[in-house]
Amino acid sequence: MKVYPLKKYLEVAGEYGAVTKSALLGKEEQEVTGLTYNSKEVAPGTLFICKGANFKEAYLQEAKERGAFCYISEKEYQAGADMSCIIVDDIRQVMARLAILFYNEPAKDLKVIGIGGTKGKTTTAFYLKNIIEQKAPCGILSSICTYDGKTEAVAHNTTPESVELQKYLYQTVQNGVKYMVMEVSSQALKYHRVEGLDFDIGVFLNISEDHISPIEHPDFEDYFQSKMLMFKQTQTAIVNLDGGERVRALEAAKNASQTITFSLEDKTADYYGKDIEKVGEHSRFKAVAKGAEKTYELAMPGLFNIENALAAMAAANALGFSEEEIYTGLKTARVKGRMEIFHAKDGNKIGIVDYAHNKLSFEKLFSSLKKEYPGYRIIAVFGTPGGKAFGRRKDLGEAADRYADEIILTADEPGVEQVRDICEEIGKYIKHKPFQIVEERSQAVEVAFSSSPKKAIIAVVGKGHEASMKIGHEYVDYPSDLELVAKVLKAYDERN
Repeated sequence: MKVYPLKKYLEVAGEYGAVTKSALLGKEEQEVTGLTYNSKEVAPGTLFICKGANFKEAYLQEAKERGAFCYISEKEYQAGADMSCIIVDDIRQVMARLAILFYNEPAKDLKVIGIGGTKGKTTTAFYLKNIIEQKAPCGILSSICTYDGKTEAVAHNTTPESVELQKYLYQTVQNGVKYMVMEVSSQALKYHRVEGLDFDIGVFLNISEDHISPIEHPDFEDYFQSKMLMFKQTQTAIVNLDGGERVRALEAAKNASQTITFSLEDKTADYYGKDIEKVGEHSRFKAVAKGAEKTYELAMPGLFNIENALAAMAAANALGFSEEEIYTGLKTARVKGRMEIFHAKDGNKIGIVDYAHNKLSFEKLFSSLKKEYPGYRIIAVFGTPGGKAFGRRKDLGEAADRYADEIILTADEPGVEQVRDICEEIGKYIKHKPFQIVEERSQAVEVAFSSSPKKAIIAVVGKGHEASMKIGHEYVDYPSDLELVAKVLKAYDERN
């Protein structure tokens, strides 16, 4: 990896942001061998980044003691009085550009596909990854995991901070991988995590009100405009004509060099899906594209996944993948914690684990379950997170009230809030269906299976594959919904 002197970082900071002050103290030619905002990661030769509302001067002091020789920040700190410094007006924007410099512009050696939307990003990303891997290795940055061609790791953010993002891209290139599929969150766009990253393809799946809170987006317009920022750094835009805000999304997509559309409703779309049917636990549909019609199959259940498949198909085709590779990739793709089904041996109980956690995904999931499983009562087990996305309490309460037959409210990342307080607030919006609060999530799953009627779908939603839960300010180990449902269903089978 090419290493640059400190003066180069000052030059880049000035090029992409306003440098309000700099004092390199004769260190202009010293090479920067480390770049981080985590004081625990600092080693001699590090340029230390001071960022975030919760930044403490003690972090800079620790970084200096560990060998950082310069810091970059939006303000000066006494702890760095004898250090070189670069003071800028927007640390997040500059940080992203410095990360690109430090990691030698890794995206130039990759085909990068960004996937945005309120619902379906993860499934679409894994569909596309599986198509690509019919021919070539593919990295992924998703809310489930990161994979750089050699190492898979659990993800904690949908889109990593810019320094980690560029590091992942660099490692992917070093591992000989040429493709990277990544979920792109509205927060990543708003706060410059993907600043300076050019997307070969940018996909817009859909939008509905979500992530509205004092620490996320103040209103829907800010949320929507943040998502549309992706098209300003995209070569080929792929837009769902059924995904909400159609006119404005297509207008924003004009920032890209070309636009490709897909739809289940508009026959004029470049990729049009029709004749959707459930075949066992699988889905089958026809896609009309480029004047030809072909039948495709999805291993994953859920009729709502057809839209995700069309998006992945359009992206893969734009990348030059063959019809056979697309067919095989879609037919064999699975996504951990998304529409995973557990059957009791007597056929009466069916457990569904899905990551649905906002209004749009809830409505898609439960309306699909009603169509796919006639004759079964639907039991919904869910909660909402503490401290953010407060609108979900109303949205999910009303959606469950509309589609479920019975509801059990429980813990889902409560943070510093009390689980019961969150559940009681959700309960205010449940007007027509019976519900109860079972604060412990594992117990809630047990209650759902033990108290449900003979033929029932128990849908445990919101956490999917996640094997931790944020309680207070810490993430603690906690069985995933997959583990909970498998354990309870095993006990059910043994009893029956």
